[in-house]
Amino acid sequence: MPPAIIAVCNFKGGAGKSTVAVNLACALHRATGEGCVLVDADRQATAATWAKAGRLPVKTVARILHEAKPEERYPGMLWVTHIKSLATSNPIVVIDLPPGLQYSMAAVTTVSDLIVIPVNPSGIDFHSTAGFIALIQKSRELRRSVRPACVIVPNRLDRRTTIAQKLSMYEQFGEPIAPAIGMRTAFAYAFDHGQWVGDYAPGSTAHREIETLARLVLDGTTNTSGAS
Repeated sequence: MPPAIIAVCNFKGGAGKSTVAVNLACALHRATGEGCVLVDADRQATAATWAKAGRLPVKTVARILHEAKPEERYPGMLWVTHIKSLATSNPIVVIDLPPGLQYSMAAVTTVSDLIVIPVNPSGIDFHSTAGFIALIQKSRELRRSVRPACVIVPNRLDRRTTIAQKLSMYEQFGEPIAPAIGMRTAFAYAFDHGQWVGDYAPGSTAHREIETLARLVLDGTTNTSGAS
């Protein structure tokens, strides 16, 4: 497959982006057999902490993306250079980004082939996601490009409401919606053991959900990588 840079991000925190990023990177590596690097771009360092035990099948590096100042003309461009450099030696780059970015988001949309957007289907998350997707779509218009593609990932779903009710609010964006990922204890235990869920609980529902997302992401990167 061509080199693919996949960013896992949302404006709002608490959506489970680190869990998605770590497990997605490992699943992509296992599915493709290609070299994959997981980039921890969040100063909270959740992904780096997860990888500290050395039990993940992918290498993890820290490349923190800080929020820029409004007056910065080219926010995050040095960070973009670092990410592109990693992509020259790693066919797949998965980035765990911090929440709350605004002025540095141009760097993310510039470098990414695909943006994975974990969401908790609530009114607050919906409002945040609406602004984020509008920014992605505006970036495509300005660049006259199909990149970056994006996929919405309903995450941490519980059993109190039907999936159809939770997903309907996101359909209006006109962007792909991945099959939902549930609120699974396997993800928390995998973190505690420094493993991804495919090694900690192979064949579990949590593992299958991540594998399903990985297949969808591979289709998306194949369709968008190198497009201009």
